[in-house]
Amino acid sequence: MTTPNAPISPFVSATELAARLIGPDAPALLFVAAEPGAAEGLIPGSVPTDLPTHYAGAGGGARGRLPLPERGAVHAWLTQAGIVEDAPIVVYDAGTGTSAARAWWVLSWAGRRGVRILDGGLKAWQDRGAHADALSAAATTDASAPRLAEIGTEQIARDPSAYRLVDARGKAAFEGSGEAPSHLPGAVNSPAAQWQDAEGRLLPLDERRARAEALGLLADGRPVVAYCGSGVAAAYLIAAVQDLGVEASLYAGSWSAWSAAKSDTTVQSASA
Repeated sequence: MTTPNAPISPFVSATELAARLIGPDAPALLFVAAEPGAAEGLIPGSVPTDLPTHYAGAGGGARGRLPLPERGAVHAWLTQAGIVEDAPIVVYDAGTGTSAARAWWVLSWAGRRGVRILDGGLKAWQDRGAHADALSAAATTDASAPRLAEIGTEQIARDPSAYRLVDARGKAAFEGSGEAPSHLPGAVNSPAAQWQDAEGRLLPLDERRARAEALGLLADGRPVVAYCGSGVAAAYLIAAVQDLGVEASLYAGSWSAWSAAKSDTTVQSASA
């Protein structure tokens, strides 16, 4: 049982989604593809979207591959898609859930309330009924507006040690292959996939709490910042710790922005 102000998971199970789709407050469905045009076998009524077009601005250089879009641009395409301002939204993808999590983060950051992520994505929808819901009763409560914040390269570069930096990429990308570190100074590695079970669904609350404690996210005292290659996998990590009360900021530029800015004296000195 949760208190009125208790943190709530943004994930929704396929079973709950199926029930809500036939109810009076059916949510709008947004399918999120990693690249434009990749949309097949979707849940009926879904609006196809993609990361570069709908959940990112123009990238390149020190901005990173997928910088955040303008909030006004997000509201504009939602209106064009016929999704009214107070409509609940469920986002999902056909992969690991990271693309859907980036969409959840961007839509919530842009001011939309009640955005949810379909736990397990399209596969969970196709397999619904074959598995019992793993989400708790707390996770099925209507989601409130999460407190999300962004952070930029210059802020981190002033003093990386002031933040608990969590890299959501895989171990190989985090470690790199050269002599120079391929991650931000002082960062710890926690791949987004480690917050999921073998079927790509969110781990139970107790397991996630233990993982968060081991990473120092619950008692470290420093502001938590999640990043990855381009701010996608990191969004999943942020979503996965919402009901633990961890308010992690997203470094959307992530390693793609940090590595491109290495020639900048501020970043260079911070990385030394």
